[in-house]
Amino acid sequence: MLILHLHHHEITTNRTSSVLIDLGEQKNIEIDFQAEDYDGTVSKSAYSIADIQDLGCLLGQQLSKSQQLTLYIAPLCLQHIEAEYWIKWLSFGLALANYRYQHQPTATISTSITQYQLETSNTRWQEAFNEGKVLALSQLTARELINKPGNVLYPESFVSAVEQLALSGVTLSVLDDITMQEQGFGGLMGVSQGSNKAPRLLTLEYTPANPSCTIALVGKGVTFDSGGISLKQPSYMSTMKTDMAGAAAVVGAIQAISALQLPVHVIGLCGLVENMPSSQALKPGDVVTMLSGKSVEIITTDAEGRMVLADVLHYAQQQYQPDYLIDIATLTGAAGIALGKAYAAVMGNDEKLIKQAQHSGLQCFERLWPLPIDPWYQDILASDYADYRHGGETPDGSSCVAATFLAQFIQPQQKWIHIDCAAMTFQPQRKLYSKASTGFGTLLLTQLCEHIAKDNI
Repeated sequence: MLILHLHHHEITTNRTSSVLIDLGEQKNIEIDFQAEDYDGTVSKSAYSIADIQDLGCLLGQQLSKSQQLTLYIAPLCLQHIEAEYWIKWLSFGLALANYRYQHQPTATISTSITQYQLETSNTRWQEAFNEGKVLALSQLTARELINKPGNVLYPESFVSAVEQLALSGVTLSVLDDITMQEQGFGGLMGVSQGSNKAPRLLTLEYTPANPSCTIALVGKGVTFDSGGISLKQPSYMSTMKTDMAGAAAVVGAIQAISALQLPVHVIGLCGLVENMPSSQALKPGDVVTMLSGKSVEIITTDAEGRMVLADVLHYAQQQYQPDYLIDIATLTGAAGIALGKAYAAVMGNDEKLIKQAQHSGLQCFERLWPLPIDPWYQDILASDYADYRHGGETPDGSSCVAATFLAQFIQPQQKWIHIDCAAMTFQPQRKLYSKASTGFGTLLLTQLCEHIAKDNI
């Protein structure tokens, strides 16, 4: 058990861009700070959170579990960030410091984090420390799901893994393939028809007393994406077990939201399918009738995620009438080409919600950058055989085209944003993540729901 003592302590450093962490008699660690403010200008607010997370990871890796540590934080550390943020994200990094994925032949989720405690008389510090541990455990859930191979994690076993978590205050329900076929989930069922693994729609609902509003979180859960008949190149296929990272983030966020007892009604919906080639699979040129009743011409079966999302987004609106609708998906490689691994793309129909999402991302270092939804992209979706094509003939603007397609299934009054996080699944340059998946979106969605809840109280 690592016991952490935190104190303010006067420490000087020659560079104003650095902070010296004094570990008493053991050692000193110096970290460099870069930062970016909410409007993109350089200041001390955002990058420092990643530094603190990675510092916690570094401490956890270097210290044995039996040590007691007195950590002195220089006033410079607290000049641009509240002490509670420091403690929360240090705690988060410590908890995940020694995580390594261990393969198991079943979809059981490991809940093992580094055990440690904080000794302090400051109640707010203790609460921040505990919140960091909650967030770490929730992100661990998402990472465990993403790291599992496709022969272990498929739609049915994904559901079983989440059921085994037994999340407090969360109600689970599942639509199976027979029910979805009867109800007309043409997009989701169409994607799944090439696989012998039956699809599922998993719903996780958290309902506190007197919620301030209702938020629906929709996650793309393609447990393996071969591309279908439009088969991917082998070099692109090896990591396609991670194409369910959006659904994993939704599960992790619901876990955190319920544990933190946020005063907001949240429904998480995970569209779970496997996209495989077979004699039964969708073909380019096929026309599918969606749950909304709209018809869609298939251009490439490797653009399957938007078909799944379109049905689940429609279902979420019809079933729950949420005040806010947020979807997250590893949808297009084009988002990564545009933004690299620094930002996920965000698009939508509500500027305030987009800005809230960006603000939330900066506060947990899961950052977003806005891309447009524009009538120009809608022209690309025109079809001679159906209401819409589900993509263009070329990759030009494909992230924006995909979001514009999803927008056709959003009701006019519905506040909605779409997060395309395809490039964010791995962050090997971060000490915290190394070669394992990041669980990107877990922190972002949790932070965003907390912000929305406060705004609506």
